[in-house]
This record gives sequence, structure tokens and C-alpha cells, in this order.
Amino acid sequence: MDTALFLGYLSILFAGGAIIAKIAKKIGIPDIPLLLIFGLILSIFNVIPKNIVESSFDFIGNFGLIILLFIGSFEMEWSVMKRVLDVIVKLDILALLIVWVISGIVFNFVFHLPILSLIGLLFGAIVSATDPATLIPIFSKMDIDPEVAITLEAESVFNDPLGIVVTLISLSPLGLAKAENPLLEFISLAVGGIILGLIAGKFYECIISKIRFEDYIAPFTLGLAIAFWYFGESIFPSITGYEISGFMAVAIMGLYIGNVIVHKEEHKEDMEKVAIFFDEVSIFIRILIFVLLGASISIPLLEKYAVPAFICALGSILLARPVGVLIATAIPPIRPLAERIYLALEGPRGVVPATLAAMVYTEIIKHPNIVPKDIAALMPPTELAGTILVATFMTIIVSVILEASWAKPLANILLKKKNVSSSQ
Repeated sequence: MDTALFLGYLSILFAGGAIIAKIAKKIGIPDIPLLLIFGLILSIFNVIPKNIVESSFDFIGNFGLIILLFIGSFEMEWSVMKRVLDVIVKLDILALLIVWVISGIVFNFVFHLPILSLIGLLFGAIVSATDPATLIPIFSKMDIDPEVAITLEAESVFNDPLGIVVTLISLSPLGLAKAENPLLEFISLAVGGIILGLIAGKFYECIISKIRFEDYIAPFTLGLAIAFWYFGESIFPSITGYEISGFMAVAIMGLYIGNVIVHKEEHKEDMEKVAIFFDEVSIFIRILIFVLLGASISIPLLEKYAVPAFICALGSILLARPVGVLIATAIPPIRPLAERIYLALEGPRGVVPATLAAMVYTEIIKHPNIVPKDIAALMPPTELAGTILVATFMTIIVSVILEASWAKPLANILLKKKNVSSSQ
């Protein structure tokens, strides 16, 4: 591609995305819907060719998730999080799995597929993760109980890598990933990722205790996070045949650094540089991911699947998420019912579903023949890719608009008593 043309595309994405995000901030709404619509407008006028958009996602998706998972967990306070750790674990494991399955069933029902078809389960896996970047600015403007806020924020941070894990497992029967035993694969990916992340955090601590990187601490941190991600995603499987989630490793590495190393006096200045760097880069990444997702959807595709995709979105938001959360949080110790209902109705989707949907769409469009014949007989590969892309797009935009709109009114109704008692 011509270098000048490529830089021109970047200028449109960054400058246009920044203006759109600023407008969203000015009028007091989340930026995600406007960034998606901006991308859709670029698609309508074919400002950025589809082949450029599709070829960008493999790199931007993986690199972007590393940045976002690291900074999300880095900023999570363990001292507060451990007070509601039991709820977070229930939400991140049981609730996520239930959301995965029910969202998949709804998709299959809407598109007249067998009720447990792997196509729907792939959609369910993609939209199972929630988005901390959407929740944090909403809660910062509200007088909400800190435990409820930290529960939802921490759930989002750690169900992002788990959402990637279940998506990888769902891709396996479609010929787009390898997973012989889904249960063992889930344990291997998740637990292996946690262990690798702890090793990464300790290794990082040892290195920076011996070498003062000063102005170069941020690129070293990013480089090491990418290295451990690469080890988990590529090197370890090629040696052992077992997979480890590099994304989970990055999240745990960020959590360790943000809660252990940050509090050591000799590293405080360096850690401030790391936080500033990752925060700034994450803004670029969010703009790229959401605008490119919008730009990847053609108007004929949207017109064809908008209505069923909207129904799938409502099914995931208003059925799968509430059922999953209410069942998961029914395990003792049980939190107050009003709080559980609030948790059930606040789970906006965002950057991880956007990235996964775009990457899956691109991979299937590039290699339609890789989809097994029995799956292709139910739905042609190009249609499979298109329905999942549009349904995910719709789930993100509807969940953010709805849940950002009702976050404060619902808190006033459901959490009013708790907020009053905690302030006395």
C-alpha cells in the first residue's frame, strides 16, 4: 500500500475519531456508539477500502487487547477487589458461561438454526465479555456504592481474557482454532494464563529492581507484556501441544505490577510513567477498534441482518446476562437481591467483542473453505461471518446506549437504601 495513502487513512481515523469522542464527552454520553456510527459512515462512502479494514484487524486486534487488558488490570485495586472477590469469581466463571450458552441459543433460534448449533455458540462466546472502559466513566459521575462499582469493573477486567478463551474454544469446531477437549482447554488456557501472568510479574519485578530504565520503562513494560503474550499464544503450544492464554497472562501481569510494584517507593515514579503511557495508547486503540468495526460493516449487510441482529442483541442483554448473573450470585454467600438485579442489568459490551467479531469475520471471509461442510450446510461461511459481525455490532451499540442511560436511575431505585446506610 502507498505510504502516503496509509497515513491519510490514519489521519481520518485518529482526527475524526477524536472529534467524535470529544462530541460524545461534551454531550455526556459514552463514545462507543458514536465511534461505531462514524465508522459506518466511512463505510457508506467507502472512505477506507474494505480490504484495508479487514487486513488491519489481526494486528490491531491482538496488539490492542494486550494494551487494554494490561492497563485495565493495572488500575484495579486489589485491596478493594478482595472484599467482593467471591462475587467477581462467580460472575467471571459461572455467569459468563451461562451468558455464552443462552446468547448462543437466542442467536440460533432467531436465525432458524439447530438450538445448540456451534454458530450461535460462537456469537455467544464473542459477546460474553463486558467492557470496563464503558463502566468506569459512568460510575465516576455517580454516587454509587464502591463495592458495586468495583464488582462490575473487576468482573469486566477479568472476563475479557476469559471471553477470549471461550471464543477460542468455540472457534475450534469451526476449523479456526484447535481445542480437542473444551473443558480441559478452558482450564489449561485460564489457569495456565494466570500462572504465566504471575511469573511475568515476578520476572518484571526482578529486572526493574536491578536495572533503572527511567525514561524507557514504558516501552520495556510493553515489550515484556508482548513477549509473555507471545510465549503463551505461540511458543508454549508449539513445544508442549497445550495452549495458555497469553491475554490472561497479560491481565494478571498488569494486576501484579499495579498492586505490588506500584506501592514500592523506589518504583513509584517509573510506574506513573507506565500508567500514563498505557492510558494514552489505550485511547488510540479504542478509537481504532470501534471505528474500524463500524467501517467493516457494509450497508447491504446491515440492511439484511439488522432486525434479527437487534433481536439477538436484546436476547443477550435482557435475557442471557440477567439469567446468568442471578443464577451465579444465588450461590452463598448471597448478596442483597436489589444489588444482584443491578449487577444483572449493567454489563455493556465493548472492545473485546468488537475485536473478536472483526477478527473472526476477517478470518472467515479470507478462508471460507476452512469452515467444515456440516457447518457450511447450515449457513454459508460468508453469511455466517456477516450475521455474527452485525449481531455483535448491534449488541455493543444497544447495550452501551441502554445501560449507560439507566445506570443512574436504576442505582437510585435499587441501591438507594444501601447508599443511604453507607453514608450514615
